[in-house]
Amino acid sequence: MDGKRLLIICSAIFLVLLLLAYLSQDVALGTNFVFIGIMVMIAPYSIYKFFEFRRLKRYEDGFPAFLRDVAESQRAGLSIIQAIRVASKNDYGLLSIEIKRMNAKLSWNVPLEKVLNDFSRKVRKNKTMVRSIMIMQEANKSGGNIEETMESLANNIDMIREVQDEKGMLMHQQVMMMYAIFFIFLGISIALIKFLIPMLQTQAFDMGAVQGFSSNPCSVCMDGGEGCAPCELFFGVSSSFGFGGKEDPSGYYKALFFLMIIIQGFFSGLIAGQVGSDSIIAGLRHSMIMLLLGIFAFILVIKLGFI
Repeated sequence: MDGKRLLIICSAIFLVLLLLAYLSQDVALGTNFVFIGIMVMIAPYSIYKFFEFRRLKRYEDGFPAFLRDVAESQRAGLSIIQAIRVASKNDYGLLSIEIKRMNAKLSWNVPLEKVLNDFSRKVRKNKTMVRSIMIMQEANKSGGNIEETMESLANNIDMIREVQDEKGMLMHQQVMMMYAIFFIFLGISIALIKFLIPMLQTQAFDMGAVQGFSSNPCSVCMDGGEGCAPCELFFGVSSSFGFGGKEDPSGYYKALFFLMIIIQGFFSGLIAGQVGSDSIIAGLRHSMIMLLLGIFAFILVIKLGFI
């Protein structure tokens, strides 16, 4: 299954769950449908993109060795097609499967240009490999010292990977900093709920009789009304996860910080991926880790009665 088809399926399930949430006429049940829909929309596609990213990196790991073996075979007097046939017997990790497919197509007299174009489409999201394949095609068309071109390509790819690995090591500290920032935010959120809400409730009790002050900003939306959609969202989240009822001020704040933790975790993970691997797609892994740990820790603290 390709990414577009998976995205269409996830989107369709998400829309169905949104429709069920609308038809349920129950805020708590509707919120559950929406939350599940968001997870269905994000999680499968994120996992797919992560494994696709890892697959392309493993292809890139074996590609320089493949180019060098082809160059050595050409130095021995073989054509590029014969060199690929010889290389198909070697081990290049995950890339070996694609090399064997290339050899199978060539054995059926499929033109080399079409075989390379098919492989280029499979790795189209790895710009380094796509450019290398284009250079291979042009070198094969123009003739000359093709093996030197192959060797140079392999060396350049290794140099690029070394620079990327060195950058990754330098950026690892920045990635760890993003995790630290997220968990500090999680701790501050729990501390605010622990100490701020009792203070607000005390203040509301002292001022309530005089000014009608309430520690719950959504107190005017207890029975619904215009402009109460955000409060209905907080009420739904609070009811769905057992944070408290509408009349409980702590339920509003727990739902508010819960949603803030989800947003912070998701986008912090994307930034960590961009910083550490120069790819937002790689950050989806960090996003899922932060989301799961943050949600689990927040709910666990509440269920254990710490806040």
